[in-house]
Amino acid sequence: MPSPQGFAVEISDPDAAAVRIQVRGDLDMSAAPELTNAIGKVAGATTVVLDLSGVTFLDSSAIGALVGSGRELGESGARLQIGPRSDIVKRVLEITGLAEPSDAFDVLPEDG
Repeated sequence: MPSPQGFAVEISDPDAAAVRIQVRGDLDMSAAPELTNAIGKVAGATTVVLDLSGVTFLDSSAIGALVGSGRELGESGARLQIGPRSDIVKRVLEITGLAEPSDAFDVLPEDG
């Protein structure tokens, strides 16, 4: 299935223990499966940091993908971390109560 227009996921060194996944564009129901697949590709990592600074939209299906993927990583002994994030992502995480550490993922402090 092709990526939704304007959506992109880049994985840095998928075989490393600490992997960074950069996400850009609208993270909605059409893009959420691609994010889940990208996180699944780094199953050997102990830490997966998501860079969501380029995300322009985030819906409930994307939140579900983040929570589900984070819990799956946790079951394998790894940890999902939300790193840099756009203002829209910050707002959605705050509204949903997911801005605080949970069993699914940690939200890293912002630089600056």
